[in-house]
Amino acid sequence: LFGRGAGGAAGGRARRRGQRGADVGVTLTLSFEDSLNGLTTKIPVELETACSTCKGTGAEPGTKPVICPECRGRGVTSEDEGFFAFSRPCPRCHGNGTVVEKPCRTCHGSGRERRTKRYTVKIPAGVDQDDRIRLTGEGEAGVNGGPSGDLYVVVNLKQHAVFQRDGADLHCEMPVSFATAALGGDLEIPTLDGHATIKVPPETQTGQT
Repeated sequence: LFGRGAGGAAGGRARRRGQRGADVGVTLTLSFEDSLNGLTTKIPVELETACSTCKGTGAEPGTKPVICPECRGRGVTSEDEGFFAFSRPCPRCHGNGTVVEKPCRTCHGSGRERRTKRYTVKIPAGVDQDDRIRLTGEGEAGVNGGPSGDLYVVVNLKQHAVFQRDGADLHCEMPVSFATAALGGDLEIPTLDGHATIKVPPETQTGQT
């Protein structure tokens, strides 16, 4: 735009920049105990990666992309419309500046393929519902040499039969006999490591913590 001055020259040299790959999110369901203690586990993730045959070039092994004859490698074509000259992405190479004459038989020239990869994920002790663990650069492959996205592992906790979690605290409900609530006494309660005994004060009301 605005003639073939400095702006036009810059546009003529422009090619499609490498685009960052998409971030990927997966849900990992943990038991109540594993969320408190932490663990290291492996998870399968299906995502788009660089083609294992052509290494992401899109060209059949032994060949490589060639300079686009339409735009001569600029990635853009120019059109004059009176006083103005417009640059548009090259329709043949779609702005890449190169074309694949012999597409890879595995990815059909896209340079990408979907496959399942297994990742080792370290879950720290004390994770909570909907916490996210980020694995940098382990998302989908970038386009045109761009960086890969990130992989986010979202924690989902199974409910415990006895305990409910509130941050770092654990809650449980225990039945107390009328006599113990009225007169006080000892009550055995479950814990994560076994059992404990607490003192129930006299005149304890239902719902009291």
